[in-house]
Amino acid sequence: MNYTLNQLKIFLKIAELKSITKASESLHLTQPAVSIQLKNFQDQFDIPLTEVIGRQLYVTPYGEEIAKAAEKILLEVENMKYKSLAFKGKLAGQLTIAVVSTGKYVMPFYLAPFLSKHNGVNLFMDVTNRYQVLEALERNEVDFALVSVLPENL
Repeated sequence: MNYTLNQLKIFLKIAELKSITKASESLHLTQPAVSIQLKNFQDQFDIPLTEVIGRQLYVTPYGEEIAKAAEKILLEVENMKYKSLAFKGKLAGQLTIAVVSTGKYVMPFYLAPFLSKHNGVNLFMDVTNRYQVLEALERNEVDFALVSVLPENL
């Protein structure tokens, strides 16, 4: 087997979204490019990873197992990048932020200098309503939350 990390990433997105078209949009690739990568990836396995019934794409049970393995592999590759930066003494990792919808206008002002200084930090910012921001904070799913009124219970 001789597949690429890019093929793993594409297949994982297809398995997640159950659609080549949606995967191509999410990955900012053309639909034919995603289809070709899926075919090249599929050709390396004796058992089908996906099947099309009607116009709907389904991931086979074997494909689901391959998707789980691909997710683990891609996570480890990402961790290797973080570890390399950490050994160089640089700040690295995932930063997860939840902000209320009005905060989306303020956060780039604060985050841009930080992210340009620390290019090993990957930002995930969820812009949502106050209730969901506070829920994410309560469940410790975010590193930072921005709301306009401080909650009394936290």
